[in-house]
Amino acid sequence: MADIDYTYTGFYDTGTFATKFQETFSTSPRYRPESLPDAKVLLDLINRDSDVTDVRWAAYMLATTMWETTSRFEFEVQAKNKKGKPLFNKKGEPVMVKQKKWLFTMAPVSEVGFGAGRAYHEPVKIAVLADGSVRVTEHDGDQFSVGTDGKVKNLTKGAKLGAKDGAPAAKAYESDTGDENVYYGRGYVQLTWWSNYAKTGVALGKGLSLLTDPESVKTPEIAYAVMSNGMRTGAGFANGHKFSNYFGGKKRNYVGARKMVNGTDHAADIAAIAEKFEKILLDCRIVRRNAPLPFFSY
Repeated sequence: MADIDYTYTGFYDTGTFATKFQETFSTSPRYRPESLPDAKVLLDLINRDSDVTDVRWAAYMLATTMWETTSRFEFEVQAKNKKGKPLFNKKGEPVMVKQKKWLFTMAPVSEVGFGAGRAYHEPVKIAVLADGSVRVTEHDGDQFSVGTDGKVKNLTKGAKLGAKDGAPAAKAYESDTGDENVYYGRGYVQLTWWSNYAKTGVALGKGLSLLTDPESVKTPEIAYAVMSNGMRTGAGFANGHKFSNYFGGKKRNYVGARKMVNGTDHAADIAAIAEKFEKILLDCRIVRRNAPLPFFSY
C-alpha cells in the first residue's frame, strides 16, 4: 500500500458516497436498492460520531454491517423453461414460483433463526425492583441480580447463564412476575445474551434500558452506538478486541479485525468489502478540519 493518511476528523459527502456505493455494489447478486438509504443513515451516524477518527474504522463498520445484516428475502418470479423462456399456464397466465435470496440490508436486523439451538434462545423474565436494580429469572429457574452499574450477581446457588433450548420452563420461571423478553442477536453487529444487553446499556450511558427493552437495539442510533463503542473500546461483544489492535499508522489488518465480532468467521470476505468501502470513503472526504463536529449523542 502507498502511504495514505487515514487519520480523518472531517465529514464524508453523502452524495458522493451514494454514487460510489451504487457503482461498487450494484453488480453484486446480493444488491438491494433499498440498502442505499439505510447505508446513508449509517454514514450520517458515522459523520456525527466525533470518536471515529480513522477512515479504516469507518470502512470496517460499514463492511461489518453489510455482512452482518445481509438477510434472506422471499419473493415471486416468473418460472422459466430449460431454454430460459418464461412459462405460462393453459390460461395464458404467468407461472410464478417462490424464490429466496440473501440480499444486502444495511439496517439493524434480528438474528436469523432468533438464536434457535443456542443457550440464549429461551426467554427470560425481567423484574425491575424499587432500587432500580433488576431481577433476572432464566427459563431453567436460575436467578440473577443486575445492579444499576450493570454488574451481575447470582441469586441462586450455582446459577449459570443460559438455559437448554427446548427444555420445559422451571417452576421458578413460571411463577416469576417479571416481563418476558428474549435476547437473541439484534442490531448491526448482533448483540446477544441478556447480560450483554445490560452491560452495554450501562456503557452507553443508558442504564438498564437495553435490558428492559431489547428491541430498542434495532433502532439505527442505538445499534450504531453499540457497534462504535464496542469496536473502539473492546467492550461488550468485542471481547477486548478493538480498532487500535488492527489499525493505526501503517497498521491495516482488515482480516484480523473480524475478531472484534466473530473470531475468524468469513474474515476474508468482510475484509474484501472493507477494502471497497475504504476506497469509497477516501473519495468522500470533505476537508473541514477546523470546523467542529456536531455533537453525537447516544
